[in-house]
Amino acid sequence: MKVAEAFAAFMRGRLPWLPSLFGRLPDHRRPDMCRYSAAHLCWQALLMFLCRSGSRNAFDQSRNSGALPAALGAACGSDAGTVTCGDNAARFLKRLAPEHLELVLLAVVARLFESRAFDGSRVPGGLYAVVLDGTVREKCRRGFEGGGKASGKARYRYVLQASVLLRGRAVPVMHEHMDVEDPVSEKEDCEINAAKRLLPRLKAAFPHMPFVILGDALYACRPVAAECRRHGWRFCLTFKEGRTPEVWREAVRLMGLAPENRLSHRDRPESDPASRHCALRWIGDIDFAEKGDHPLAVTAVEEVETVAGEQTLYAWITDVPGLDAGNVLGLVHATGRERHTIEDQFNVQKNNGFGLEHVFCADATAGKNYYALMQLAYLLWTLFYHGLLKRLHAWAAKTAQATLARLLLEGLRVTGAADPGWKACQLRFVT
Repeated sequence: MKVAEAFAAFMRGRLPWLPSLFGRLPDHRRPDMCRYSAAHLCWQALLMFLCRSGSRNAFDQSRNSGALPAALGAACGSDAGTVTCGDNAARFLKRLAPEHLELVLLAVVARLFESRAFDGSRVPGGLYAVVLDGTVREKCRRGFEGGGKASGKARYRYVLQASVLLRGRAVPVMHEHMDVEDPVSEKEDCEINAAKRLLPRLKAAFPHMPFVILGDALYACRPVAAECRRHGWRFCLTFKEGRTPEVWREAVRLMGLAPENRLSHRDRPESDPASRHCALRWIGDIDFAEKGDHPLAVTAVEEVETVAGEQTLYAWITDVPGLDAGNVLGLVHATGRERHTIEDQFNVQKNNGFGLEHVFCADATAGKNYYALMQLAYLLWTLFYHGLLKRLHAWAAKTAQATLARLLLEGLRVTGAADPGWKACQLRFVT
């Protein structure tokens, strides 16, 4: 019950305007023949993700038990007396254009920026870090009726995700589905083309935000770097020899000729077994242009980390200016070394109950809407768990998050629409 009460206080204190966003969704049904509102249908799926049921059938099994209908009615602002089934929600999501739910997610993130929730997560230079990466959205062994890419008999649907860093955690902000096909070249969509569509949308949504774009070696190419430069953003991308071999060889050669651009750092005394030793070297004014392009100068940074006698090599290219011995370590650890956070996001969504890669509906439009609701649920859970629940109850930090999600569902069956008697007006993130 404590988890459910804290969640109700969180929604009332921080997101009282969220039901109105769902209430403004377009609804093509006849109102006089509908029992459930558009907000109710979306919240049915959203609650399925929040409580980590994993599938529509699993959530439907006990969707009307206890006071859960009253709890969902309070959340969506329209109490229908019962909770609709997953099939009804899926039928609605088949007809809802995906951009409407994507705008709901974007509105929540915009409110977080307005409340300065991300200010404490800025990297050196006052930049907000945005991580890009692609992943499998849905995987079906038998294949889909339409859309997706084939691999043997199975078909996969992919998505490119952009997430902003919040206290070392990736928070979803925008995504681009990789389902655009070029009928002329007969080529399927890819992450680079999806990035060239997503980045302008991100700029239009946040025209004045100073972003630094993070990504793996796939994005360490001229098109992505030029797109970042065009929007007035910085980038810090993983640098690998196999991706840009000529640039790599030139950077390594020039690093060897600049012994003044070297830094050695140890985080603990050498006698400590957990001590980490970092040896960095860097070189600026590396030409990252391709044939026929205008020059694009970048800085290449290499870090060799030694822990317990084992060495690991990291390397990045960045256009953040003014790198020197006083700021290079802080920059790469706040940007390049934080790229893993989006992998953590995908891992949680795939293996801890959200159901990423599960086919919630074979229809392509509904599948996109389910993904948008999943990202919104992940965002709400990140804010609730890390910003409130861990600070409110010490035992929550020692309990698996999947278990807490199930406790949330059980608590809602008990508390229903009951007022917790307080509102959580502040979120303080435990790092």
